[in-house]
This record gives sequence, structure tokens and C-alpha cells, in this order.
Amino acid sequence: MRTPDFVTYPLRVIKDLKVHPLGLEVHYDDNRKSFHLAVDLREHSVDIETTHPVTRETLISPLDIPENFSIKEANILENGHVSVTWSHSITPEDKGCSNFHSGWLYQTALSDDIEFGVNLEIKTWDTDGFDDIPKCDGSTILNDDKEFLDFLVYLIRYGIVVIRNLPIGKEILEEFASKIGTIRSSNFGRIFDVKTRKDPDSNAYTNEELLVHNDLSTREYVPGMQLLYCIENETDGGLSTLTDGFAIAESFKQKQPEIYKILSDNPVNFASKGESSDYRIKAPLFQHNETGDLSEVRWTCWLRSPLRGKLKEMDKLYRAQKDFYRLANDPKYKVEFKLMPGDMMCMDNRRVLHGRTGFTENSGARWIRGCYMERDELWSALRVALRTQY
Repeated sequence: MRTPDFVTYPLRVIKDLKVHPLGLEVHYDDNRKSFHLAVDLREHSVDIETTHPVTRETLISPLDIPENFSIKEANILENGHVSVTWSHSITPEDKGCSNFHSGWLYQTALSDDIEFGVNLEIKTWDTDGFDDIPKCDGSTILNDDKEFLDFLVYLIRYGIVVIRNLPIGKEILEEFASKIGTIRSSNFGRIFDVKTRKDPDSNAYTNEELLVHNDLSTREYVPGMQLLYCIENETDGGLSTLTDGFAIAESFKQKQPEIYKILSDNPVNFASKGESSDYRIKAPLFQHNETGDLSEVRWTCWLRSPLRGKLKEMDKLYRAQKDFYRLANDPKYKVEFKLMPGDMMCMDNRRVLHGRTGFTENSGARWIRGCYMERDELWSALRVALRTQY
């Protein structure tokens, strides 16, 4: 039974159907109910004249549906799916009846997304918990679908995955990133190489210490992911550092809620000024989604602009920022380790803050190759990977 997308949904046992003036009520064997607006259900039917058989995109719009459109009758078919008879035919070829997959009805009405069947609960971590985050094997992940699926799940849950023992080569970063989805370009290019430069346009291209931060915090949309792949690392320092920004935020929320509120309610001015670009944004450190859950921690210390406002208000915000940064760089939360050739860090750039320790210039080669992506690519890859699980 086809559905109006490419997902393979698990079958659901339907016990009863009730037709209402506005739509359909479906009762399942797990005692749950789903409701489907008649006009909306008609648009999403898989009839050849209303859903393209290849793209699976809708071919009709609300303008094609009569004002008094309704469901005349609905029945459970022998195969467990649902047959709906409409009040009107809306195209010349329309037979006035459509069939719907039981699993599609269940999931599209009762879940905001696909019910993945894997544990995607966010799990915060500190220094003690970092070693418990599963690592992935670079020698197999490029060709092992199960290991790649595990990688996607780990990245969603922990915000960071370290892949060990990937092949060494300039093309490996792009090859792996393309397995996830589309790379996001920036003023640093589509792919960037982190090496010391004589004329750096970022602190990253020096040998200075970088306290933990996220990249491109001056952008309206901070990149959702960053991949950093080590090709060479022979310096006498240059250790990679990581902090779970969500863990820091949670600590303030639980122990110092007044600081959490200040960092959630008061925007900070960020600016990245260069000879050929000038990016500026005003946004709070802690941002939340439509349900009120923390969705982003935005912070790059050296890209802040001067505070604006009344002195007491600026003082409160400055002190709150300082408290945040002190905790983010505290050894309880910030881990340090050496990224070896063939290792790759894949991180949620809106959650995990990263940095490095300083190193002596000319003490050895250090070459980290990186790129940005969006969280959308991660979730898209997960949905595709799970399409055939049923």
C-alpha cells in the first residue's frame, strides 16, 4: 500500500472508524485515537491525479476542494487499511474514493515526526561522562549502514561523536559529509583548512589558545553541525577541547535560575568584521524552540560587540556571561584530548562548544580540515536510514 511519501510505516490495527461532518476519527487497538480533517485528507491521498507517483508531492491545492466537501463513508478493508468515499469528485478522473495506509494515518496524526523506534533522548555530559559516549570506527563507517545509523543516533543524543581511524586523505571529509547530506558554505569556503597563517582572518588560523565557543555565532542561523577532520597533528599542544553547552545551561537552570533567565531573555551583540565581509547579529546565549525547550547555545567570546543599555542592566548581563564562560571552561565540564590523524569530530554546533589549547609555533604540523552542515541534514539522513526498518 503506497503512502504520500517514501517512508515504510509499520501497520497499525484499526478497531473502529467514525465519520464526522468535518472529517474522520480512527480508533486503534492501543486505545489511541487520531483525527483527520476531510479536506486535508483528500489532498494527501495517493490517487494518481492528486499525488505525483514519482515525487510523491501533492498535485492539488486547497483551491481545488469545494467548500462543502466531506466524507460520505469510511470502511476498514480486509488488509487493515482504510477506504474513504468522498462527497465530491474533484478531477475528471477522480473515482470519488481513496485508500489510506493504517500506519500512515497513525503516525502523521499522532506524532510531529516519524516514530523512529530508536532512543533519541538528549543526554547531557560532563568530563566524567564524556568517555561513555560511544565512538565510531572510521575503518567501517563509510560502508556499514548499521554503524552509520548508530552514528546519526549518537550525534542527535550527545551532540558529539568522535570517529577514529578514518583513512587519511583530503577527500575523506567531503566524502563522509556527503554521506550525511549537503555541506553549507560560508565566508571560509565550502571546505576550510585550519592551519597557522601569516595573515589570519580568524583566531583559528593562529597558534593561540581558543577557549570553547561555537562557530559563526554572528550568523542569523548558526550552522547546525560542524565536522573537523585531522590530517596532521604534530604540535606540542593544540589539544581539542569540548564542552556540552546544554549541560552548562541545565546547571544554571537548576542551581541559578536567575542567571539562566538573564542569558535567555537578553540578547548579546555579536560581530565578525573582515576586509570583505561584515556579519552582525543580536541574539541571546540561550535560545528556545516553540515548545520552550532549549535549542541553541550561542557563544563566541572574541566576536562580541560592546554591550548597549543602562549601566545596571549591562552589568547584570556581563556578570552572567562571565559566570557562563567560567563554568564552560571549568575542568568539570571541559574535556581535553588530542585529535590524531584519521580522527574526526562531528558536533552539534548549536549545542557543543569546542576549542583548543595553544601550541608553540613551528613545533610541528597541525592540519585540521573542516566543514559546516545543518541539523536538517542529520535528521534527513536518519529518516532515510530508517525507511526500511519495517
